[in-house]
Amino acid sequence: MEEQDVVQEQDAADDAEQRQREIEAILEEYQRRQMLEHLTGPFVSLIVHIIMILACFFLMTGKQVEQYSDIEVSIEEMEVKELDPKIIQELQKMENVPQDVVPPVERPDVPQDTAQAVTEDFSNEMAQTDDAMDFSDVLDIKASDTPLKISGLYGGRNSEGRKKAITRFGGSSVTESAVLKALRWLKEHQNPDGSWSKAQPLAMGGLGLLTFLAHGETPMSPEFGPTVQKAMQFLTNAMMASTDPRGVGQGGYVNGIATYALCEGYGMTKIPFLKPAAEKGLEAVLKGQQPCGGFDYTYNKTKRWDTSVTGWQIQALKAGYVAGCEVQGIPTGIENSSRFLRNVAYANGKFGYSAPGQGGWGVHSAGTLCLMLIGEANCPEAKTGVTNLDEGYTPVWDDKVESSDAGNPAYVWYYATQAMFHAGQTTWKRWNKNFSPMIVGSQKVDGHWDSPGKGPKGAAKSDIDPYYTTCLCCLSLQVYYRYLPTYKMPEAVAKSAGSVFDAKDEDLGLEIE
Repeated sequence: MEEQDVVQEQDAADDAEQRQREIEAILEEYQRRQMLEHLTGPFVSLIVHIIMILACFFLMTGKQVEQYSDIEVSIEEMEVKELDPKIIQELQKMENVPQDVVPPVERPDVPQDTAQAVTEDFSNEMAQTDDAMDFSDVLDIKASDTPLKISGLYGGRNSEGRKKAITRFGGSSVTESAVLKALRWLKEHQNPDGSWSKAQPLAMGGLGLLTFLAHGETPMSPEFGPTVQKAMQFLTNAMMASTDPRGVGQGGYVNGIATYALCEGYGMTKIPFLKPAAEKGLEAVLKGQQPCGGFDYTYNKTKRWDTSVTGWQIQALKAGYVAGCEVQGIPTGIENSSRFLRNVAYANGKFGYSAPGQGGWGVHSAGTLCLMLIGEANCPEAKTGVTNLDEGYTPVWDDKVESSDAGNPAYVWYYATQAMFHAGQTTWKRWNKNFSPMIVGSQKVDGHWDSPGKGPKGAAKSDIDPYYTTCLCCLSLQVYYRYLPTYKMPEAVAKSAGSVFDAKDEDLGLEIE
């Protein structure tokens, strides 16, 4: 029995071994077939390609190449005819006109010493103005229609004009070096969208652009071109996107400053895309003017007026007039502003902030300068304003006092410096001798300025403080060439209901270098 069991077990083992061999044989055959299937395609393809190559070879070598006869070529000189001079002139105009939209431009950073040529001819000592310098000449300004050409009002801003103006009016390499340091700081701290600061990007964007324009910088400038271009695009986009009839920033300060910058940018460069934005801002300014000729916050038409707000609107209107912006009512708006300023000046010659004669030195300086800007430098109110500043106010940098954005003394200096400059001669010399060293000496090493003093009640200063103070201080140091000594809107135009473009004004034709 046991022997039979052993035999059965052996048979079972043999059967299992046989089945295993069969399975392995099946798997081996399957793998062989799979390999053949995978190799068949490439092998056949290889054979076909070999046959095709051989066929092409025999076809090409077996066919005699045809012989082509030589072709004789004769060359005749075409007659060249000169274009009509009128056509050439039109082509040159087309070549010089910039595109409606200036695309972003990547420009290499220029080394810090690039602009050194601007200052190399000046003494490190403060230059002395000429006692006999005459600021009585009056220019009737007309905007130039040529792109990137500086018209009369901006004639001192090119490289050569700056050198002459700095030497003549009391600047030096020291003041110009401070300006360049400030511009480079602003360039480094510009927001990616072209604005400055987080809290007030529109207002600081306008002030920043004005600061670069004051130095004659345009989108074509080697070092600061991209900075200027981004600021222009930022303000233009914001203005054109606004659906508020008050312009940008709910009117008031913000729209006035932004419009001022857009108008000055268009007036200097004639870049087409700036014009609609500048005109839209001007329309908002004119709509926001009160019957008395002044302006209030957010362009309210209440009985309250604000000389500080009004100052920025007058500067915008003046820049719009010079730029040749086609907005109806600019001369009338300027005339009404002149009437307003003369009415809010009190018997003591002080201009009011929101009531006649009750303003501080800031609005007093603003009122005095704005009368000068619109051609009223010889009126009693403007003359008394200059006398009050000359005899009653001395700029002092005091780091012990508390100050806020509203009380920043750089605001006073911005207006007062320009007013004293246009007053001329010994008045300007006294101011410049004290003011310029004070400002230059207070500049931070990196090129910016913080406002004098401490924040109110020990608080930190605002986000806008370094941008606001830097722009105002830099603009004050650019006074030597920012404007020509005197200028006046033609009286006949100011009092006319016609177009401001009908005036016959002077264009100095000074081009940006």
